[in-house]
Amino acid sequence: MPLLPSLPRRASTWSISSTSQPSTPLAGPRSSTKAVPETPFDHQSLFRNTEKVLLTQGCRVRRGYAPFVKADALLVISKREIGDEAAIFLVTHPADNSAATILCTIPIIPGFKHRLEQTPPSPSNSFFQQSAKPHTTLYLSCEDIKLELRISASQSAKVQKLVAELRRQNDAAALSPLPRSISHSWLDLYPMQPPNEKDDVDDLTSPPVDTPDNLTPSTSTTTTIETPLISSSSKNQLETASPVSPETEQYPDPYLPTFSRTHFLRKRLFAGQDKWSAREEIKIRIATYNVNDKIPPEGTTELSPLVGKGEEDILVFGFQEADLRRQSLLISQGNSRADGWEAALLAGLGDRASDFEKLVLTQYVGVMMMILVRKSLKEHISRVETSERGIGLLGFGGNKAGVAVRMKIHDTTVCFVNAHMAAFATALDRRRSDYQVLRTGLSFPRPNEADLTAAYEEFLPEAKEKLLNQEDSHMLFWLGDLNYRVDLPDDEVKKLVEEKRWDDMLAKDQLRSDIASEQSFAGFSEAEISFPPTFKFVHGSTTHDLKRAPAYTDRIVYDLPKNEHTPSSSFGLKCDEYTSHDILWSDHRPVTATFSAQVRVVDETSRGVELAAVMKELDRLEEVYRPSLEIEGTNLEFGDIRYRHPVEREVKLRNVGRVPATYSFKPPSSDKPICKPFMWPYPATAVVAAGQELTLKVVIDVDEYWSAKLTLGSEDINDVLVLQIAGGKDIFITVQANYLASTISLPLHVLSALPSPVRDISLSERKILGRPLTPSTTNGEAPAKPVRDVWRLLEYLMAKGSGVEGLWIEKGDIREIIESLDSGSDLPENQASIVSLALLHLLTALPTPLLPVSHHTSCLTAEDRDAAFAVLEGVPQINTNVLIGLMSVIRLCSSVEETPDVSALKIDNATIEPTKPDVDEAILEAKDDEVVKEETEKSDTTKKEEKSSSMDGNFKISEEDDDEDEEATLDLISLTHSKDKASPEINQEGYAKLKVDEGDEPLKLASPPKKGLNAIEEPQTPPSHSNKALDASPANEPTVELIDALIPAVFGMTVAVATVKEKRRKFIRLLLEG
Repeated sequence: MPLLPSLPRRASTWSISSTSQPSTPLAGPRSSTKAVPETPFDHQSLFRNTEKVLLTQGCRVRRGYAPFVKADALLVISKREIGDEAAIFLVTHPADNSAATILCTIPIIPGFKHRLEQTPPSPSNSFFQQSAKPHTTLYLSCEDIKLELRISASQSAKVQKLVAELRRQNDAAALSPLPRSISHSWLDLYPMQPPNEKDDVDDLTSPPVDTPDNLTPSTSTTTTIETPLISSSSKNQLETASPVSPETEQYPDPYLPTFSRTHFLRKRLFAGQDKWSAREEIKIRIATYNVNDKIPPEGTTELSPLVGKGEEDILVFGFQEADLRRQSLLISQGNSRADGWEAALLAGLGDRASDFEKLVLTQYVGVMMMILVRKSLKEHISRVETSERGIGLLGFGGNKAGVAVRMKIHDTTVCFVNAHMAAFATALDRRRSDYQVLRTGLSFPRPNEADLTAAYEEFLPEAKEKLLNQEDSHMLFWLGDLNYRVDLPDDEVKKLVEEKRWDDMLAKDQLRSDIASEQSFAGFSEAEISFPPTFKFVHGSTTHDLKRAPAYTDRIVYDLPKNEHTPSSSFGLKCDEYTSHDILWSDHRPVTATFSAQVRVVDETSRGVELAAVMKELDRLEEVYRPSLEIEGTNLEFGDIRYRHPVEREVKLRNVGRVPATYSFKPPSSDKPICKPFMWPYPATAVVAAGQELTLKVVIDVDEYWSAKLTLGSEDINDVLVLQIAGGKDIFITVQANYLASTISLPLHVLSALPSPVRDISLSERKILGRPLTPSTTNGEAPAKPVRDVWRLLEYLMAKGSGVEGLWIEKGDIREIIESLDSGSDLPENQASIVSLALLHLLTALPTPLLPVSHHTSCLTAEDRDAAFAVLEGVPQINTNVLIGLMSVIRLCSSVEETPDVSALKIDNATIEPTKPDVDEAILEAKDDEVVKEETEKSDTTKKEEKSSSMDGNFKISEEDDDEDEEATLDLISLTHSKDKASPEINQEGYAKLKVDEGDEPLKLASPPKKGLNAIEEPQTPPSHSNKALDASPANEPTVELIDALIPAVFGMTVAVATVKEKRRKFIRLLLEG
């Protein structure tokens, strides 16, 4: 199926019955319908970085009457030095065990057409012919490719955008001067594969395009990808309803993005904590007291009921309203009052005071907490951190606040929070808010991770920016004036107090109700209360002040936060005593609670041994789950590579591991592509499912840009591809090939210097020939040698091109012709049309235009033949020779339909070996009436005397010979060495014939004279074997198609706007008149 007229791409017969190639490897799977919300498939991953996917349109596509296939139509733009090129790719969705397959490519070139149709639903109600839903049909065609794309009607806006972009790209393609043999060479790097039974084939003539399995609106997607590409075996991980199997939980995949190495080690380590730890009992005494701004008398021992008998190991004291001075509400006044309370507490211990020392003191205005610990335990306490937060006036005032202390006792973390919350029975919501503010606001800094082992830390967050909070502890205690009241009328509460019905009051206690309903203090517990309400009392009395409803405002509650590593029951926390005390300094009564708990004590040596064992387990797990690919051979031998002959090699990748293996290709550096531009691995990134096999295809296709570089040795065709496996080892794939030298893209001075076919010249010699030209030290331009390969094609066309239809413009594969030039083999017989295309291709691919860029502007102003040839002054002689030779052969082939007397032509040049030494030279003899013949012979005789006999195979432009006769003629144009022999002219209005002479007469083409001495007044009827001259009849005028085919050969691959293009056409017409 030729996509380019001169260099057809590999055949791609689109038929379901055709033998399909092996499935291309996964480029991303199609997700289950139960998967989490889908993300778009990255079509860009299929292409090189020089190709960009501009637009994507989901559709169902078919060619001819084949079944519809679900695919995506991609509008792809390739960024090239000679200008952008566009093409449409039809790509199937990635599915289980198959890649995103390229079904077909359509280059957007002159001749590309598209048509859009809206199809209403069918009115048929037959059971056997159900009506189709409305849809849009987009028809695409280019040469012999005709496709039908069915698109959901709901995507009309997206389709209109696609069509508008197609128009724009089509207009841009119309301005491109490139022949089809040069444009879109990059398409050969992407292997195509026709549909097979694994593709989403629909046998219906009119598929239901609105069903979820077919097309979705433009805001939806049809492919799910967790990472850039995932395999089918990992699909279950996306399904929310799929539970994690016990085996997966026990032996997780360490290469999943969600896997945490620290969490795995920690979980395994603490699962066997009985091997490296023991339990030790400690006792904790907690007291809370709202002191109503009172200061303890100096030397008092009245606090002895509060501090106990010194039997506990840790003493925690929380005070509220310790400092109600006005200036203290917003700014702390220091710790002077705290010192007084510390002295009073130690005094209350009596003789046991020497066994304790202050561990920490924290205070926020009137809220203060002090912790005393037994001296023998202090060395086992670490990580002591404090936190304070105001919740009073303006949200931070100290009249209401909370303070917290977090510490580690042996290997058990304990946290204490002392709070004074909003008062009054009606402020329940405010108290709930205060609790939430203190719960989240009282946080602690992270420990210095450089000094610890992360696996040992149960509460160290994975996120580096996350702080520790209260719940990051094994035991959590809240104490203070929490101010929760009783949800009963004041009179009823007072009655219950008088009757000492404490249980009835507690039944309506707001705190207990909130704990049960989890509106605040969710998960907390409180010991049984058997003491009277602690508020409000008459100062200095044991009598409640019934002016306000009494309540249990002073409380101590505790919680064992959930911990996945250590069960809360292992700490054995229990409350041994919960009571209040008659200390009459305030309108509140202090409350105390005594707890006993089993803290964990670590054997560091045993824990280190256990951690080492767990790390070995992780190493084994990583080895089991390490993505690995087996590759059949890491050395790709491509053999001989010819110009524009794509060569493909396959590499089998086999996943022998237990998990999907994601691979991609690593560039040698950040600013370089993964491989050389004339090769491409497909797909460049993919996922190979566990136990599956993948076929990686590597394609090499050398175009005109790289051909000269490889021929002259400035680039090496060999390369090394680095295939990297995510989480695995890199694999190096060597690519070795031998590029067969080609004449394509070689500069003219190199082509003219070739002493033999380019492949017969060694690489070292070609490197010397490819060196830049140095300026000549002599005056004038040295005679240019004829371009061997160009002259060979011209000679062929002179001999076999006369009267051939479609010359210069007919489509065909030119690669055989180029191969003949490169190797020196005989050109094929009866292939004049293909030879003409090869000649134009050779000239278009020159690194610099045949007509230098410096002369492009001056040629636009040429209005006649003389002005056109004047433009060639200053053009390098070698360029002039080729240009005029090309035009002469075009005139010759266009003006002669029959050549019965011609047997062969040759180039008689000292620098070129004759192709057939025994073949006679062909001469052109003008045939006209006797007067014209005599004038012509006289003219030739005069020219012979005046001109040098040696022209070295060159074309030259002379001045006018006879100004008085006003006859402007050009010097003879010779395709061979001059031998002092004149040849008859071709009369502009006469007729000519080809004749073989017995003598060794070289072929010379003279410029046709203007009307004058040699003009013929009356037209004559030519013989049946003669032809009209190019300008004799409008029918022989060069066609626009021919002129457009010559433009890139003359002006190179430069894009011109419409007005400039028209002037270039005129310039070439004038040259053809010459």
